[in-house]
Amino acid sequence: MLQAVEIQDLNLPKGNGEKQVLDTQKWGVALLFLAGILLVAFVFSVHIRLVLAHGGYYKQLAASNRLTKRIIKAPRGVILDSSGKKLVENRVAYDLYYSPREISVKDIVKKYPEIKEMLGKRYTDLLSSENTVFAYERLLLHKIPRDLAVKMKVERPEGLFIRESTYRYYPYKQSIAHVLGYTGLVYAEDIQKDPTLLMDDTVGREGLEAYYDKLLRGKHGEVVVETNKYGEKIAELSNSYKAPEPGVTLKLFLKLDWQKRLYKHLASAVNTYHARGGAAVILDVNTGGVVAMTSYPSYDNNWFIGGISKKKYAQLVKDKRYPLLNRAIAAQEPAGSTFKTIVAAAALNEGAITPSTRFNSTGVIYLAGNYPFQEYHKHRYGWLTVREALMVSSNIFFCRTMLKLGIDKFIPYAERFGIGHKTGVDLPGEAPGRLPSPENKIYLAKHGYTWLDPIWYPEGDSCNTAIGQGITLVTPIQLASVAATIANGGTVYKPQLVKEFIYPDGKVKKYEPMVKASNFVKKENLRIVAEGMRLSVAGPRAIIRVLNHVPVKVAAKTGTAEFGIKTKDGYLSTHAWVMGFWPYEHPKYAFAVLLEGGGPSIRSAIVMANFLKEVY
Repeated sequence: MLQAVEIQDLNLPKGNGEKQVLDTQKWGVALLFLAGILLVAFVFSVHIRLVLAHGGYYKQLAASNRLTKRIIKAPRGVILDSSGKKLVENRVAYDLYYSPREISVKDIVKKYPEIKEMLGKRYTDLLSSENTVFAYERLLLHKIPRDLAVKMKVERPEGLFIRESTYRYYPYKQSIAHVLGYTGLVYAEDIQKDPTLLMDDTVGREGLEAYYDKLLRGKHGEVVVETNKYGEKIAELSNSYKAPEPGVTLKLFLKLDWQKRLYKHLASAVNTYHARGGAAVILDVNTGGVVAMTSYPSYDNNWFIGGISKKKYAQLVKDKRYPLLNRAIAAQEPAGSTFKTIVAAAALNEGAITPSTRFNSTGVIYLAGNYPFQEYHKHRYGWLTVREALMVSSNIFFCRTMLKLGIDKFIPYAERFGIGHKTGVDLPGEAPGRLPSPENKIYLAKHGYTWLDPIWYPEGDSCNTAIGQGITLVTPIQLASVAATIANGGTVYKPQLVKEFIYPDGKVKKYEPMVKASNFVKKENLRIVAEGMRLSVAGPRAIIRVLNHVPVKVAAKTGTAEFGIKTKDGYLSTHAWVMGFWPYEHPKYAFAVLLEGGGPSIRSAIVMANFLKEVY
């Protein structure tokens, strides 16, 4: 067994062990103190070296950091068809910002020449306002090409910054371009009209995008951020954040499938018959809702997003077929024989004729001054009632009807049907057409229309008016509205594209149909007109039989409107019109189709026949 050994048994002098332990502890503390001094000296020397060698760099870097208030763009409201399909999308874009304090627009264009063409008209706006801008950042271009954005991110040019945003994309392009329109960056004149706009805002330029721009825009948010010299965010002041409010969503009456099919058949007819252009409109007869509206030729509205190139814009504006014109609301042409429906309704309502009144169609009659007035190709139809006259489209019947009625009594009916006035459809750029009044003819003759006599000829001008010629001008949407009024028994509705307004908080505001006129023609008289239109499709001497071979019952009236050079056999050029409604027994939809310079009216009826066969 081991035993404990006392210290004295080790034969050491008393007190030496304690002294050695104390000495060892002192040396340890001294070494630690020395190491601390050396570490502090090293850190201090490094700091001195950094300050002396790189102080200017870090000072410059810190000075270049800035606090900037950034606008958080509100997502633009989307547009939906009647079933909820998106007609326009918001996609990710690369925006180019610049600091006027650090680089001028001229220098930017010198460094990146391709930017000048992208800026287009805004280039001069920016040059003229550059000296008055004190903001740190300013939008130069919206939606620059991705390869240019990548190039700039790599090169990091002074005073230029790349940021992500959104841009509009229109997936259905030409087929619905005139309805939707497009967006673009603001110009100086836009801000003059609306001071609430910012220089880097996007606004609607045409179509629904322009008409409902303020609703679609929403309200921008904002946040204060610290950025480095490259415009990159370093930090964000959380208490400065204000969320953006998205724009209102628009849900339309429009049926996308019908829209695409109608456009296809219209385009085919325009190209087949070498027409200058065409338009087609379909309305809901009980609300005025625009179920389809198309114009041809059209354009790709995506070309305008981010700024259209000069080459493409020149291509559009130099095209003599006017692809930027929405013919559905702005093409003003003579109505031709479609106008006979209004004459019939007015004459029946005024008692100038009755359903049993008969006039003899002899092929040609002579008016005052031995002026010949004839049927189309001098056809002889014999004795006709108003229903039969609509069926065969007799010029002579309606000439005699107008002479009995009188132009003064006719004009108020034409006005209530909407002739000579804008329908009020929710689109910019609508044309009013022209009312065939004596006052208007005399005014035109005295203001540039030198081929007109400043006199209203009671017989000649009245009979020309009765068949939709003379100075009468209508638009496709006006004629579609006339057809809808006949179909629904006498109510004129304002045509409307937007059915519902869907707000960011989920609230939905439904459009209430707006009545513009009603009960100005008795329903029984309009029914007689409708019966004549049905006979024109399915009667024993029908002239629109092509519409009798479709899956639904249609009532219609065609019009071959003459224009251009007149020969002994008539005019060399004609517009082709058709208007009508379906189903005949319980009308739901009204339509109008125009082929500008498209020849005989039957060609426009073929457009509707092909459309109806496909959708039913």
